[in-house]
Amino acid sequence: MAHRGILRTATAVLALALPTALAAPVAAAAADPPPQETAAEPGDHGASDVHVVPGSYSVRHYYSTWREARTYRQRDTEHPTGTVLPTGRHYFFCQTEGQPHSDGDGRYSTWWVLTDDSANRDVFVSATALRGAEPWKPVAGLPGC
Repeated sequence: MAHRGILRTATAVLALALPTALAAPVAAAAADPPPQETAAEPGDHGASDVHVVPGSYSVRHYYSTWREARTYRQRDTEHPTGTVLPTGRHYFFCQTEGQPHSDGDGRYSTWWVLTDDSANRDVFVSATALRGAEPWKPVAGLPGC
């Protein structure tokens, strides 16, 4: 008989504690705000050289692309990845100067931004693809690599 009393008590304690324990991670995840698009601020945030260590960048800055953009393994058009970054909102880690690039619509820039595409990590996209990017200037609010 004593075992039944202990079993009932243990069952009652679990019935009360388990829903609270399971709900805590869900509540914590819901409390995290969604990532915000980085506000554009003037200033030179770029660097003249970059050495990319795969997976070494973790802070994500969100910007929108106004067109589909090819991705490249380096800051030039000589090393394409064969994939593209679709039009829309994406995260970028940093920016650096590289080979001049034209978007085909008369916009030019020497600034390249580091991101991930659907198949590759740590790839570059010309800053000409970012909405609001000014020709020949670094992307406002994005740190240098």
